[in-house]
Amino acid sequence: TSISSANRTNLLAQLRSKDPGVRSGAFDQLRFDPVALHDPKVKAALVSLLDRENKEPIHGEEEEFADYTSWLSDTVAKIVDWNDPRQVCVLANSVDLPDELASHAKVSVPCLLRRLKNGLNRYAPGPDISRGSVVAMLVQASAKGKTQLNAATMQTMRKITLNALHDPDDSIKVDTVKALGSFGGDDMIPALKVVAATDPDPGEGYAIRRWAAEAIAAIQERAQSPIDVIRVITH
Repeated sequence: TSISSANRTNLLAQLRSKDPGVRSGAFDQLRFDPVALHDPKVKAALVSLLDRENKEPIHGEEEEFADYTSWLSDTVAKIVDWNDPRQVCVLANSVDLPDELASHAKVSVPCLLRRLKNGLNRYAPGPDISRGSVVAMLVQASAKGKTQLNAATMQTMRKITLNALHDPDDSIKVDTVKALGSFGGDDMIPALKVVAATDPDPGEGYAIRRWAAEAIAAIQERAQSPIDVIRVITH
């Protein structure tokens, strides 16, 4: 049942509360109401809420707060105005990056690149704790949005990806390798072979090396898909 207009106004006020529990409770009621999500006031309020939560420290139970911010970014991805770079950048600064960003690469990639450059960290001084997921999203955007991006931007994204494969932070390498396994092209195979052969992974069984080898296999399998074979034959 759709929330009444009066209750919706009350929930919008609660989204601006200083109490994170009140904010998340109001969001929970709005996110399940398709009529409310078509209201321009609700859309604007949810984008503003995500912008606020992007800059807030964790409140209460970490896992519970992570679930809340993940649902919030997923919801905003469904209602965001993709013609508004400010709104898209709010979405690109969230901890959990929705796949829709990759499908709108032309407007989202500049935001993601700016995030990497600025080293945004919501919780404490230092590098962005979500840097690996940002690089992974750039890999996905390179695959899905290559027709939307110019050559210079694609080259910048490629350089970032190659550097991430040798980042001192293992979590960034893992995110990058796994993203390449899902979305990488065969031009990344030489770099992945280096990782598979030489990465100084301290984990048992050289996990990063193994994942790099699996990524290579996945890329090669995609290259031999029926669609690619037909394309080769017809050209």
